[in-house]
Amino acid sequence: MALFSGAALGALATPATAQDTGSAATAPAAASDPLDMSKVIVVTSRRREERLQDVPLAITALSGEELEAKGIESLADLAAFTPGLAFQDVNGAYAAPVLRGIAQIDQTGPQGNVGVFIDGVYLNNRSALAFDQYDLQRIEVVKGPQSALYGRNTFAGVINYVTAPAQAGEFGGNLQLSLGNYGRYEGRGAINLPLGDAIAVRIFGGYSKFDGTIRNDRSGKLLDGWDDRWSAGAKLTANITDRLTLDLFGVHSETKNDQPALFSVPTALNNCGSTTIGGGRALSTFLCGKLDYPTNYSLDDETGYGLTGDSNLYYGRVSFEGDIVDVTALVSYSEAQFDLLIDTTGDPAAINTPLFGGLSRQLFTNAQTDDSTDWNYDLRFSSKQDGPFTWMAGFNYYSSLVSDVLALNFQRLGTTGTRPPVFSSRGGILRTKGHAIYGMIGYELSPTLSAQGEIRYTIDDQTFDGTGSSLGVLGKQSFKYATPRVSLNWKADPNLLVYATAARGVKTGGFNANAANTGFFAFSEETNWTYEFGVKSTLFDGALIANANVFYVDWQNIQAQTQIPGGTLSVVDNNGDAEVKGIEAQLVYNFTPNLQLSASGALLDPKYKGGVLDGEVAYICGEIAGSTVLTSNCTASVDGNQIARTTDTQFALAGSWTIPDIADGVDGYIRADYSWQAGKYSTSLNLQDQGEISLLNARAGLKFGTFEAAIWAKNLLQDEYIARATVVASTADAGPTSGVSYTRIYPGQRRTFGIDLTARF
Repeated sequence: MALFSGAALGALATPATAQDTGSAATAPAAASDPLDMSKVIVVTSRRREERLQDVPLAITALSGEELEAKGIESLADLAAFTPGLAFQDVNGAYAAPVLRGIAQIDQTGPQGNVGVFIDGVYLNNRSALAFDQYDLQRIEVVKGPQSALYGRNTFAGVINYVTAPAQAGEFGGNLQLSLGNYGRYEGRGAINLPLGDAIAVRIFGGYSKFDGTIRNDRSGKLLDGWDDRWSAGAKLTANITDRLTLDLFGVHSETKNDQPALFSVPTALNNCGSTTIGGGRALSTFLCGKLDYPTNYSLDDETGYGLTGDSNLYYGRVSFEGDIVDVTALVSYSEAQFDLLIDTTGDPAAINTPLFGGLSRQLFTNAQTDDSTDWNYDLRFSSKQDGPFTWMAGFNYYSSLVSDVLALNFQRLGTTGTRPPVFSSRGGILRTKGHAIYGMIGYELSPTLSAQGEIRYTIDDQTFDGTGSSLGVLGKQSFKYATPRVSLNWKADPNLLVYATAARGVKTGGFNANAANTGFFAFSEETNWTYEFGVKSTLFDGALIANANVFYVDWQNIQAQTQIPGGTLSVVDNNGDAEVKGIEAQLVYNFTPNLQLSASGALLDPKYKGGVLDGEVAYICGEIAGSTVLTSNCTASVDGNQIARTTDTQFALAGSWTIPDIADGVDGYIRADYSWQAGKYSTSLNLQDQGEISLLNARAGLKFGTFEAAIWAKNLLQDEYIARATVVASTADAGPTSGVSYTRIYPGQRRTFGIDLTARF
């Protein structure tokens, strides 16, 4: 795990600052500027204080105020307003952020392609990513490989949640209460307590309840909500001397999510792929076309309890400012325990329909990440920033454990209200110990031209212990790799930056528990080189900010599904190459200090290349041993197809208008945010379209003194849309040998609205 050293991009023209670990700065106001330039964001990503517009990185970040104004409460919300970012999950499980089309091909794998951090501390559990009650200063999204400084699993980029600092000598805080439709109740707050002139502690917490927005026709209850979700934490800052600072942080979170809303399309509605015999009847193996929004849901939400669990995160950081060298030491520990059991059949008749061996067709998916832990130690030395030459060097060690178990549970015939027995399972415990050294060198070649190089050399040692049906399976492997990043930056004038970067990302391999004693038991690392050219400009005395970049990603040895020859088993292996071409742009225009409009967007071309034979769809096309497919109209060779579960077009528009002095001491505001994403293909066949996502959020409020009251609405326009779809082999129809697949459709949250009451002190 690496230290936090990425830059922050606050919502442009939003009163926020960005910082490296433990440091922040704001630019001085320029007397001639019509806007308040003291709000210009300053970052220290290159180990010196710089305005955001001077940093050669593609970054999107939102301040805490902007998060509230846009109604961003989840990674899905964040993705809607971040060019190049897409996201899918299953009501908290299998969280999969996708940056710049570099999708996690293995949907259930423990390692993601985008690293998620809190204050620079890496989180190694994909289910522990709900932070809506945290006391956040901002969220940062840093695009492109960031392995050199952030470390592991930043293959495509970084999402970093930055918590609000404890401020010595200041007493203050906030409290917010929210009420909304669909049974939404939420309370959260924070208080900053000075303990003398040199020590402060900030305590925060929150609780929320939400019924969900999709009606379950079987039980009459709502789906996709949570019974309760709460967090409590604290941050302490002690200025031990003028040069020595200690930061301590701890937070505990608990989640009890409901059964997710989903609709399993009957295999009788399949209309393409291949012709086969499944369950004694003629069937097509795949469902093609644009998916229809489901009209009914009938799920066993008594047995299927959704995602439940808790997580803890603690860290301590010591920072020393020397005359020549600054030193930072970080120690962190995180743990998470989660469990998931959901009905993935959605058919009331399934419990009374025989499968075999006394089992029914009623299927539950059972996923466990029951013991995820992570220790991290980081020591960093950095030069002062008072000359043309700067440097940084560090050492990092971590010890990580992730339990990755996936089981299929078929309920006994005619039995309800009891936990179903395990039919099949795969997985185990992956332990990793990593050592890394890293560094950075920067040099100003001239007053307008500078260069920077970063590199990390890592040794990761993996040990695997099988569980469930793979009990007793053992595996070991090591990875040694370097992840460099270089940039060349030309400051054409004080308000124009042109930059070019090249960076390498590496994602280590793993194990297939169900392929022990074969050549497919272990798989190796995947890599990418990302090349980027960007421009950042500030015009009209700071009123207009215009940024754009183009990039190319050369993605090699993709960890994708591969069909084992001569069998029906599909496993993860290094299977071919891909490339992504893209352009991202952002405009922010402050017409007046009270009126702002912004637009952002991304065009991507994420394509498979290099002989990819996708084992995830091979059975659909009859390309496995023992297949009963009669006629095949598709192929698992997916060269040139768009990468599954990626979007190729997205944009967002936003406008905010502040209305001062509506009445004596009362200011008002109105804000609207619109986002659109093109549809995603569910598989690499590119035959099934999940449909576009079009969202409009709005907020209006009044501020009077330290109090604020606001009304808000989310998803005003579309109301009904598909958030995710997955395709799996239909065991009930003799899959995978029959080739029959069925599609699970997960709807997005419907229109919600409510009121927020906030007090700041």
